[in-house]
Amino acid sequence: MENLNTEYKIAQLISRELIDELTTEELQVLEDWKESSVDNKNLYEQIKQGEKRKIRNAYVQSLDKKAAWVKIQEEIKPERKVIRLKEWSLRIAAVLIIGVLIASLYHISTRDIEIGQKLAEIKIEPGSSKAVLQLHNGRTIQLENVKSDSILEKDGTIISNQKGKLAYASGRANHKKILYNQVKVPVGGEYQLTLADGTRVWLNSDSEIKYPVQFSEDKRKVWVAGEVFFDVAHNKQKPFIVDVKDVEVEVLGTEFNVEAYHDQNTVTTSLLEGSVKLSKNNESVIIKPNQQAIISKHEIQFAVRNVDARKYALWKDGVFYFKEASLGTIMEKLERWYDVKVFFMNQSVINKRFSVEVKRYEDINEILDIISRTGKVNFEIKSNIITVKN
Repeated sequence: MENLNTEYKIAQLISRELIDELTTEELQVLEDWKESSVDNKNLYEQIKQGEKRKIRNAYVQSLDKKAAWVKIQEEIKPERKVIRLKEWSLRIAAVLIIGVLIASLYHISTRDIEIGQKLAEIKIEPGSSKAVLQLHNGRTIQLENVKSDSILEKDGTIISNQKGKLAYASGRANHKKILYNQVKVPVGGEYQLTLADGTRVWLNSDSEIKYPVQFSEDKRKVWVAGEVFFDVAHNKQKPFIVDVKDVEVEVLGTEFNVEAYHDQNTVTTSLLEGSVKLSKNNESVIIKPNQQAIISKHEIQFAVRNVDARKYALWKDGVFYFKEASLGTIMEKLERWYDVKVFFMNQSVINKRFSVEVKRYEDINEILDIISRTGKVNFEIKSNIITVKN
């Protein structure tokens, strides 16, 4: 019986080794047992060969564990005193294997449940109000939607930050040198900004803007990357200029959306109200409300088309809107907003097109379900990784 107890202890050690739960001391005990005989080593290798989960599970499910245990009990009844050594070894091996399989099944099932619970607890959250403000002296301040604070700039300008909105007090700069600040919004973030002239700015995730704390006397110029919506304060004497990837967007007072992420080759400007003049090198074009101008990195001429411009600015109102957009474009925007990674199992699905309108603050499954119901594509989510399958 002592030998049987030893074998069960060994069975427990092997089962725990399969799921990496052994201590250094226990590993040594198992190693000593393996090296003590050729039979032990062979038995260990036999058990380890069944480590692959599908094989192991299929085998364990085929066992009638209750019947096996009854049979083992019968084999070791006290009245059966005479058992040849070889038969005893085989039965001990049977006990060991069944013990390992049962123990492994328990441990692995428990571990699977724990992992499943952890994955279920991992919810992909939508973006929120967050950004980093960099002052003219290089100092950085982490902005949060729950934070309420005020900052005094070197030129006397008061900057207030409250509930996802940063605002600069208007006034004349009392500093000879123009000071520049910068706001950077990370992936999974958004922020609002009111410049010193009253112009309101919405920054989408993974976007940034550089701007003067107080504007100069003759013009108002800012630099942007990513996706930014402007509601420009009207001022005939001081045109408002947006510099984005070698393209200048000049306005007096208007509402427009600019999209030009670092990983994109195009600058897309959608006009809601007013008029804007876009210039690149010696080429320029003026667009009107509900028009969109697009120019790529290597082109010199703007392509202009008629659109429902408000649809391109719905992101600032908390809505995802896609009309016949490629799946690649849709997933890029989901990556930035939900801070996830997307992998395509088949590159051919990237160019499939979908039309979707859904709230940005909903669970990501909302938009994925809408797309998958078309039958054109499927999604698998593990942690913050989305795999796209067709």
